[in-house]
Amino acid sequence: MATNQERTHRKSTKWIGLVGVLCIAVLLAGCDKKGSAREGKGPETVDKKESHETTKEEPGVVILSKERQRTSRIEVNKIALESVSIPLSTTAVIELNADRISKISPRMSGKIVSVLASQGDRVGPNQPLAYLDSPEIDLTWAEYLKAKSRLELAEKNLKREEMLFEKRVSPEKDVLKAQQELKEIEADLMLASEKLRIMGVNISHFDDKKTDGHHPLIPVLSSISGTVIEKNVTQGEIVSPDKILFVAADLSNLWVVIDILEKDVGSVRSGMAAKVSVAAFPDRVFRGKISYTGEIINEKTRTAKARVTIDNSSGLLKSGMFATVSINSATGSMQKVIVVPEVAIFLDGLERYVFIQEGDERFVARRVSVGPASGLRIEIKEGLKAGDTVVTKGVFELKSELKKEALDVHEH
Repeated sequence: MATNQERTHRKSTKWIGLVGVLCIAVLLAGCDKKGSAREGKGPETVDKKESHETTKEEPGVVILSKERQRTSRIEVNKIALESVSIPLSTTAVIELNADRISKISPRMSGKIVSVLASQGDRVGPNQPLAYLDSPEIDLTWAEYLKAKSRLELAEKNLKREEMLFEKRVSPEKDVLKAQQELKEIEADLMLASEKLRIMGVNISHFDDKKTDGHHPLIPVLSSISGTVIEKNVTQGEIVSPDKILFVAADLSNLWVVIDILEKDVGSVRSGMAAKVSVAAFPDRVFRGKISYTGEIINEKTRTAKARVTIDNSSGLLKSGMFATVSINSATGSMQKVIVVPEVAIFLDGLERYVFIQEGDERFVARRVSVGPASGLRIEIKEGLKAGDTVVTKGVFELKSELKKEALDVHEH
């Protein structure tokens, strides 16, 4: 017969076993629910994702109905190889026009009293850029004032002698002597005035003004109309004629010096039109003319120098920029290439694209690599092949649609 202690132990064992079974059952039920949740959620998510991807439009593609094409005036042309004269093309660096640069120095030694111009300022011809004081101007000004005062007395003396001669009070020799003295004083005054002119002082600015005994300052004048590109002077500095205080340049007209291969020298002549392009403005073409062709062939490079003068009234081009120059030579080589109108090409960032029609209502933006332009047409080096149908009119409308679709995709 079991004791009370044994009966109590058996009951405890049963309860522990029951609790364990219940825990296992609960865990299994939880796992089943999670698995069901995953199984239910997974396909729904996949379906939604797949549904979204199937409705998302392919990047770089514009779908445009025939009616929209008509209202947007879309025109297309099928690409074919064409025989064109390939312009001479070379790289170069844009330079300042050496004929339009002025290095400005003082006319004499002295102390800079004031500086009026700074780097980047626009200046005109004979505009004062600075003023300096010098012992020479002090001495010359004193000579000028002295001669001017003597001239007044000499003129009065001559009138008096002429009057006395007319009244037969004094002899004619006194009149002649007064005339001689006047001429000598006039010569002294002219000499002093010329010295002041050489110094840059305009006497007419001071004749009718009180100077209070102070001599005028010597102006440092600009000799051209242009822009100050260098400033090498400060107020209070002692300068001499061998020091360049300012450099001014006319930046509205620049040079592009290029190297012409020996085989092409005969086809390049002064007056020929040239096109210049720079990386900073890939959508702009700057036009110029050949203004000089060299007479010497470099023995090492077998090239001759030529110079393109280009208008820069827009101020976009800077000296030191790398440039590509294209010259429409009359004897340029004929090649069969793919060309499209320049208006067919559009920019996206730094890349060039055209629209290809791949169906009645489907247009695809394709990146292209371009070569030299000839007239209003431009060579396509990479990206197109004969037979492709390219949009030649209405490119802006398609580009706008492409940007609109890209924005819609980004927002979704």
